[in-house]
Amino acid sequence: MSDTSFPDASIYCATAVGILDVPPAHRQNPSRHPQLRMAGPLGGDFRLPIRVMREIPGRELLDSAHHGARLLIEGRLEWATSPDNATTSPMLIASAVRLVTPDDEDGCDIRMCGEITGPARIGRHPLRSGIALAHVNLRVQIPRTRPGSRAMLTETVRIPVVIPLNHPGTPALLRPGNRVVIEGMLEQALLPRSGPEVEQALADLEETSKQRAAWVMTPEEARAAERDHARRRWEATHTIIHRVVAGYVELLNGAPATIREARELRRAALQRRAQRQQAS
Repeated sequence: MSDTSFPDASIYCATAVGILDVPPAHRQNPSRHPQLRMAGPLGGDFRLPIRVMREIPGRELLDSAHHGARLLIEGRLEWATSPDNATTSPMLIASAVRLVTPDDEDGCDIRMCGEITGPARIGRHPLRSGIALAHVNLRVQIPRTRPGSRAMLTETVRIPVVIPLNHPGTPALLRPGNRVVIEGMLEQALLPRSGPEVEQALADLEETSKQRAAWVMTPEEARAAERDHARRRWEATHTIIHRVVAGYVELLNGAPATIREARELRRAALQRRAQRQQAS
């Protein structure tokens, strides 16, 4: 165990560098949140939506007149959970914006402190099959304050984190309950989906496709139906997730664990889950 190098152990902040993308306003997207296009630390481009809650330095740079400009935005990530609680997606709440300098690199850097909530899962990176990763969730408590007010609310979020197995900081993330400081980068990953629910969704999709094929359609309508079928099939078999790739870990409280211990902890957790399901 070591003391944190940060004076505030509850630190939670993000700095994003990328190309401004301001989508046009239309009926389906009246809010028109600006986005930053950037690259993940292990490959793959993605867009990070930006939200401004108040007047901040450089806010005028997020106007559509600066579409295509390279910006650096400081702030914090706000995570929204999908309706089925399967995935979370981030939005950057901006606190300052400026143009980049030659030393600024694309990507979203994150610093946070929290507690490992469960046993690690071991797997491969979808874009770099040669990189084995430990997957964990970090429980982070984020204080919310307002200028000129003594009111404070604390939000608890679970943030997905991965780290290469050969990284020297990995042992600190392999034991549930460990409290750690993490520095890393945000990435968007495309993961395949499988299982009974996916098989049922594909079967329903094929049945719908057969019914539509019996309709009398123009060539344009037939091509549109084919595109719609391909899109729905892709959505049923893939999941887009956002997570933090840890590049630095500092153990504040707890004990490191080996990969073998991590596998045993996960096996025991899965057994307990199966026993609870049988009991219910």
